Amino acid sequence: MPISLTALELFCGIGGFAAAVEGTNVHVVGALDQSPAALAVYRLNFPEHNARQTDLEKITASDLAGFGADLWWLSPPCQPYSIRGNQKDLADPRAQSLARILSVFPGIPEGVLPASLALENVAGFARAQARERLVELLTARKYEIRERLLCPTELGMPSRRARYYLVASRLGLLPPRPVSSPPRPLRSFLNPVFNDDPPSELLVPADVVNKFGEGFRILDPLDPMAYTTCFTAGYGKSLMHAGSYLRCRHGVRRFAPEEIAGLLGFPETFSLPATLSLRKCWHLLGNSLSVVAVREVFKALPGVNNGRGGSSPEF
Repeated sequence: MPISLTALELFCGIGGFAAAVEGTNVHVVGALDQSPAALAVYRLNFPEHNARQTDLEKITASDLAGFGADLWWLSPPCQPYSIRGNQKDLADPRAQSLARILSVFPGIPEGVLPASLALENVAGFARAQARERLVELLTARKYEIRERLLCPTELGMPSRRARYYLVASRLGLLPPRPVSSPPRPLRSFLNPVFNDDPPSELLVPADVVNKFGEGFRILDPLDPMAYTTCFTAGYGKSLMHAGSYLRCRHGVRRFAPEEIAGLLGFPETFSLPATLSLRKCWHLLGNSLSVVAVREVFKALPGVNNGRGGSSPEF
């Protein structure tokens, strides 16, 4: 029986990391975030986890050490490093929570340092000052580090969402191995009822399609080669560059939140509170992460038994 590992989620969001470690030997002992809406989704799906609303800009070394976690997971705000953002890096106010964690990390006592740490962000993070500081801190504390860019399409998912991943361990990392995942068609993630009779709130008005449709990525749900582009937090608000659309019997529709959750790799049992607006559901999912990519990245960490075997190549 594998030894149980404890994990602390920083910037836990709606629970992408928690979904990724379901069925493994990783036990979440703390999940911290500043968004009440994201935490409502998290608690609905993972009620047994210790999810707390926390101002991470004020967290202390003793707060972090108090969890005694074997593994830290970080998925900090991406806007400071996104090509669509202002790219102010650590000078961006939205980066101050990560900057705070980096500033208190040297104060974590040696005996309670996490054995492993992992982080996810947009591809631009690879060139960020925040990344340089993180690598510097981890190197000083004797972590072995591996960095990579990974897109869910490499794992058979019909969805492009390339992200930067860092894994680090004081126990060393497992040797990389090739990825091998059969492709899954887009239609397997879609609600067939919505293709024939979508809710009115998913339909894009015909006049909008006529005016802006040439700039939309409109997919045929039966196309075996179809794949979605990245759904952002602006989906449903921004017409372009926020995600893909689908042809349906009544015209063109947006993807339903549950369909986007499936494309991110969340299980069918994952649900969103009925009190959340459609727009807020899209916003929260756009700020989430690829569950299948996290599982793949974690194959590099020693002691994590995910029941899938193997490990992955470095990128």
